[in-house]
Amino acid sequence: MPFLLLVSLLSIANTDYSVYLEVVSMRNLMSPTYLFCLLFASAPQLLLSQQVLGSDSIRGSQIEVDVHGNITLLETERNTIRRLTRELAPADQVGGSGWRNDQFDRPSGVWARNGIDVFVADYGNHRIQRFDRSLNFVSSLSTRESDNAAERFGYPTDVALSRLGDLYICDSENTRIVKVDRSNRVERSFGGFDAGKGRLRNPRTLEIGPRDRVYVLDGTRILVFDSFGNFMRQVAGGMFQGSPPVIFADEKGLVVLSSDVLYCFDEEDRLQASIALESLVAGRLENVRSLAFSAKKCYLLTDSGLLIVVDPRTQERLE
Repeated sequence: MPFLLLVSLLSIANTDYSVYLEVVSMRNLMSPTYLFCLLFASAPQLLLSQQVLGSDSIRGSQIEVDVHGNITLLETERNTIRRLTRELAPADQVGGSGWRNDQFDRPSGVWARNGIDVFVADYGNHRIQRFDRSLNFVSSLSTRESDNAAERFGYPTDVALSRLGDLYICDSENTRIVKVDRSNRVERSFGGFDAGKGRLRNPRTLEIGPRDRVYVLDGTRILVFDSFGNFMRQVAGGMFQGSPPVIFADEKGLVVLSSDVLYCFDEEDRLQASIALESLVAGRLENVRSLAFSAKKCYLLTDSGLLIVVDPRTQERLE
């Protein structure tokens, strides 16, 4: 199948280079394609970029990348979870519309970072489904019909696993976060009507960051709680306005994508760098739906496909 390969040197200034590699399929891609470019020691700003346009295998609503570089794609409209190898080759798939253990109803969140588990927030079925790394069904958690109101969650929009094995669920029906311990029991909930300054209004996304702190995207606000659900602070004092930002967190800290700018925070939620996406990809991106970081790479899932660049947090100089 023919491909058009465009390799262009986009900017040269002194010893500051940027190389952008773009692969455009002349028809729908039937097999994965990937490119590598060398990073020269004399070019501290040289970036590895990869973009595959028009490929159904690189489309989705959310992306997760595990410790081995394998990719998990959530496709909400198709009620599907896909897994790709680190070489972008199709590996496994599960889903379809329904309520069986291997089906979904508008899944809205996925977590798959440890290389062992895949957790899916099955929004319309009011449950969290757990799969192994090959997407074989393991278990399901649903508490909406529980007699104990404190244990209930409904219409979950996101899910994340802490380093200690605790599961955090974004409970949009009750406007709070539910914490489930390693024994699959609801331990506590937080961010509800009694949370004071930490009260959530419209929680949609959550991330686990340094010291298992919980970052919740609540409209355009990003609220931080400790692992016990105690409210700590609002990140950056509400600087993110307009459309809700895209967030990601890991042991290095929080990363926020807002208005085509990548904001990198340290372990204490102090802003360390503001990076224009144009400087990373030598051009303006389309809408970014989701982002992930793994093994010194940043993965940007856009309306047109997948873009991979070097994690700017690993560079000696961040701009």
